[in-house]
Amino acid sequence: MKSEKLMHHIGQIDDSIIIEADLNLERNKPKKQSMTNWIFAAAAIICIIVAAPIIQKQIQPTENNPNDFSDLPKLALNLEFGGMGFEGRMAYYISELQNGNPWTEDNDLTTMPVFINTDYIETESDANDLSPEEMISEAEKIANLFELEIISLQTYPTIEESEIINEKLKEVNASEEELIQNTAIYEASAQCDGVKIDVQKSGRVILTLTPETANLVNDIKKLNSYNDFAIVFDGYEGKIIDGTIYRDGLPLPNGYKFTYDNLSHDDAMEITQYLFSEYGSFTEIKTPAYDLFADYTYDGNLTRLNTTVFENKGTLTERILNYHFDRLDFNASGLGGLDSIMYTKTDLSQKIGDYPIITAEEARKLLLENNYITTVPEELPNEKYIARVELIYRTTRWDSLFMPYYKFWVEMPTMQSENGLKTFGAFYVPAVQSEFLENTPLWDGNFN
Repeated sequence: MKSEKLMHHIGQIDDSIIIEADLNLERNKPKKQSMTNWIFAAAAIICIIVAAPIIQKQIQPTENNPNDFSDLPKLALNLEFGGMGFEGRMAYYISELQNGNPWTEDNDLTTMPVFINTDYIETESDANDLSPEEMISEAEKIANLFELEIISLQTYPTIEESEIINEKLKEVNASEEELIQNTAIYEASAQCDGVKIDVQKSGRVILTLTPETANLVNDIKKLNSYNDFAIVFDGYEGKIIDGTIYRDGLPLPNGYKFTYDNLSHDDAMEITQYLFSEYGSFTEIKTPAYDLFADYTYDGNLTRLNTTVFENKGTLTERILNYHFDRLDFNASGLGGLDSIMYTKTDLSQKIGDYPIITAEEARKLLLENNYITTVPEELPNEKYIARVELIYRTTRWDSLFMPYYKFWVEMPTMQSENGLKTFGAFYVPAVQSEFLENTPLWDGNFN
C-alpha cells in the first residue's frame, strides 16, 4: 500500500486514539542545534543502517583458536543507501572533535571480537519486543521496588485503541508489516504520586521524578538489574526563550552549571566527575573514563553532545568494548541543572569469534582506493584532508552484527563556512580482514 493512501486512512481515525510514539529522550536541547543534531540527525542512523553487516547464512557463535580462523563464518556488508543527510561534525580544528575512545593508532591489536546483535531488527515484525502484558508487569515490578502505589496504569495506545486502528487498516488492505507498524503498543505507563514509570516495548525503563520525589534518585541502585534505563527530572521551573521551553532540571550545588551550550571540556569533566561520584555507585565502573564529545553550531557556539562515563580497566579490547557498549550518560537541562541520567549495557552474550583485523594504515590505503562506506554527498577529497581515524563499533538495534570499523574524519573543503568552521565527514572502512567478508565496499559515485 502506498504511504500516502495509508496515511489518508489513518487520518480518518479519531484523533483521540492516535498517539505519537516519540520515544527518544531528547529533552531541553538548545534551540540553536549543532550540525549534528539537525542536518545529520537522520544520517547518524542512516549511516549505521547502511553499513550494518548482514548474515548470509545462519551464524553460530564459536570459540576459535586464537591462531586458527578457519571456522569463522564470513560476514556480508549491506552497501545500500537510503534517506537524506549525512554524518558529519563542525569544528575549527580536528583536535576539538576528540572523544573518549581508548583506541589509539600506536596499538598492537591483531584481532577484535564480533557479536550477534540480540536486539537486531530488520523490520518491526522481527523485533523481540515486550508484549503489553509484559510491559505492564515490569511497570508494577518497578513500582514495588520503590514502594510506590500505582494510581493509574495503561498502555499507549490502549489495547482497545490498537484494535480499532487495526480494523481500520484491514479495511483498506494494509499489509502485515503496515499493521504491525501502526498498531504496535509501544509503552506501558504507571502514574504514581509524584512519579511516572514508563516501560517501552524494547524493555527500556524511564522513571520520571518531580521535585517532591527527586530524592528517589538516591535509590538508583534498585534498577541495577535493568540494562537500559533513564531517570528524568521533571516539574521544575523553567523558562520560555524565543519560543523554546528550557527546564531547570535537578538543581546542582553552587559552582556547578550543566548546559549544552558553550560548556568547556574542563567544566564538562568537573561536572561529570561530580555526577558520577553522586549517582554512579550502582554501576560496576571502578576505574572511570570519560567521553566528553562536542561540536559546533552554524553560528560558532560549542555544543556539548556527550557527557559519559565508562569502565577503563582491563585490556585495550575490553576498554574499547566498554566505551561502546556499557555507558552511563548525564544529560544537561537548558538552564544549568541535571535533566536526566541514562544507563545502557548492551547484550554481548552471543560472540561469533575474534576476527583478524587490518591496521589503520592498511585501512587508509583502502580508503584512498574508494573502498569505503559513507553518507557524505561528495567524493573523498585529496589525501591531505584526512584528519583523523579511530576504531569503532556500531551499536544500534538496526545492526545485525556488532563488528569493528575504522572511522575516518575527513575535512570537506567545499563545506567550510564563512566564519571559518570546517565540516568533517565520516568515512568507514571495515576493520575485519577482507578474506572474512562476503563483499567489500567500493564507492561508485552515487549518494542515496
